[in-house]
Amino acid sequence: MRVHANVMTKNEELLLTELLPIWVNYPIEKFIFYNDNSVDNTINVIKSYLGDRAVILNDKLEEFNESHNRSRMLEYSREDGATHVIAMDCDELLSNNILTNFNEVINMYETKDVYLYWYNVVNNTLKETRNDPSYIHNHRSFILPLKNTGKFNLALWKYHTPRTPQTNLPKTTTKDYGVIHLQSINTKFYALKQLWYKHYEYVKYNHPVTFINQRYDPVVNNLNFMSIETPKEILGDIKFDSTVYDKMCEHKGYLKFIKENYNKDLITFGSEFID
Repeated sequence: MRVHANVMTKNEELLLTELLPIWVNYPIEKFIFYNDNSVDNTINVIKSYLGDRAVILNDKLEEFNESHNRSRMLEYSREDGATHVIAMDCDELLSNNILTNFNEVINMYETKDVYLYWYNVVNNTLKETRNDPSYIHNHRSFILPLKNTGKFNLALWKYHTPRTPQTNLPKTTTKDYGVIHLQSINTKFYALKQLWYKHYEYVKYNHPVTFINQRYDPVVNNLNFMSIETPKEILGDIKFDSTVYDKMCEHKGYLKFIKENYNKDLITFGSEFID
């Protein structure tokens, strides 16, 4: 068994400084990063924690192409002899019980494509998880058994392309194990990030306002997370300082972009964070 992580990154030095001290203890042989032209200290932070366990790819494309980026990591891992890939983002943690039962979890993928639950934590704590309508049954593909995994569809290249390609195994879901997602742990950061996506798509792709709002608003649910307690077996003793997201708001430049390209009809939530 040779397990790689595939991680796409861009200007994540602040967040990775908090997460890499946790990731470095994961039983993962190599971390394959696709660096999407970071201009901050992301690469040095990665190397300082992971050293030779980190492989950093960057084709220096002029335009963001998610399917290309994820395909490059996956095919690198395949060619390097990995048996399994865990597709992670920079704002995610493996659940405590994945780590304590690592071989058992990986071996599940010999016979089934198991979609894990995506525990989206909120309210500045790991102890509360979203339970609003889009997240009640929010299972995702994270772990890929490469002998049963196909290739990415490179015709899908814009934002929100699938994180993983298809496998030829029967699909099943579980809440027994999961991935902890930090994106909405800080409400202000989450709101500004989603509003940035909306404005970016309006400016870059000329998508109609109605089309954009119909895609984003049901998922954001007007920031009403209807949170429940994160299961203890998922959280274990994992610790994370959510105050890093206060610094990231400015570091990412979301608010600056929104103000420069402001469209009042796209501000359907989070207006309190714009002024």
